[in-house]
Amino acid sequence: MKQELIDMTFIVVGWLVLSYFYGILISFTLSKIGQKKWQPVAGKKTDPFIHGQLIGNIERTFAMLLISLGNVGAISMIVAIKGFARWGELSKLDSDVQSVAIDKFIIGNLLSLGFPVLIAAIWFFVSQF
Repeated sequence: MKQELIDMTFIVVGWLVLSYFYGILISFTLSKIGQKKWQPVAGKKTDPFIHGQLIGNIERTFAMLLISLGNVGAISMIVAIKGFARWGELSKLDSDVQSVAIDKFIIGNLLSLGFPVLIAAIWFFVSQF
């Protein structure tokens, strides 16, 4: 029982660390898309990408949890929540920036949710042997 708890702790901590570094890789990839750079809003000193990385880590963790529980269909709930939450923000952008922002949003979602699916597929394949 104690060894199982230690093993599970290593798996959870390993997943969180891996997810964090994967989030940095996604941020780097998305920063290379489009010509327009993010400009801070006057009077605001917070960086919105910090929140995006936190949301991404939570999103990947919930997706992995849902996959491990066998409820893959519930991942669509994550996509819907993110879509509704970002729609207002994306629809208010100028048309020249909007298409790049929407592309970044879609690519970010695919990369972020594809990661737990890939890890789960590798885990399933390795466990077969």
